[in-house]
Amino acid sequence: MINPMELTGKHVLITGGSSGIGRACAIQASRLGAKVTIIARNEDKLKETLFLMDNEKEHAYYLKDLSDVSSIEKLVKTIVLERGSIDSFVHAAGIGTSRVLKDSKTNYVDKMFKIHVFAFIELVRCLTLKNNLNDGASLIGISSVSAEKGNISQCVYGAAKASMNSFTKPASLELVKRKIRVNTVAFGMVSTDMFQEFLDNGGDNKVLERQYLGVVDVESAANAVMFLLCDSAKFITGSVIPVYGGY
Repeated sequence: MINPMELTGKHVLITGGSSGIGRACAIQASRLGAKVTIIARNEDKLKETLFLMDNEKEHAYYLKDLSDVSSIEKLVKTIVLERGSIDSFVHAAGIGTSRVLKDSKTNYVDKMFKIHVFAFIELVRCLTLKNNLNDGASLIGISSVSAEKGNISQCVYGAAKASMNSFTKPASLELVKRKIRVNTVAFGMVSTDMFQEFLDNGGDNKVLERQYLGVVDVESAANAVMFLLCDSAKFITGSVIPVYGGY
């Protein structure tokens, strides 16, 4: 039987691997045969993720705050030196989505863009330098429906995710000669701690009525990402893939 979701022998790098969609992606990638490297700020949670993955000893984590964008190039060099060149990358690192406009001061905007946008661009830039990334690689940013249909308290978050989406098309054109694909997956509501934080901090709970298929479970979210990582999706690039559940 042919399995279109196959990552055996692939080295997959995932940021935000300590929780939420990032953790789910790490677990699913391990089940599909990949060697996985995860990055996040919380070491205890990174260790929890490793424990949940298949073939735990095949994988590794790196402790890093990606808001320190200037240090990302050194991190990428270290990972490649210690773990080998990379076949696929998922930028799932993120911070809380909820802050109303009057409270969205410059330091908050700067932090939001550093994690979601600047770190994503710098990781893609560094990965695509010589010998870091194998030809035919798949690079994915985790985006959001809020880039197009943001709700109350999502002004800055939505703007950051829209910036991620805008990056994919021109980046994919620059990398097409190496058959490196660049996409984002824009999710609606996913059952993560971040979504609960959105509701707890004044987010409009009526959005639950608009996502007609219901809140996406993290395993289904990860499966959408896994498809784009696999060779089955080798002709999808420069795209924003909506996983809105009918939103």
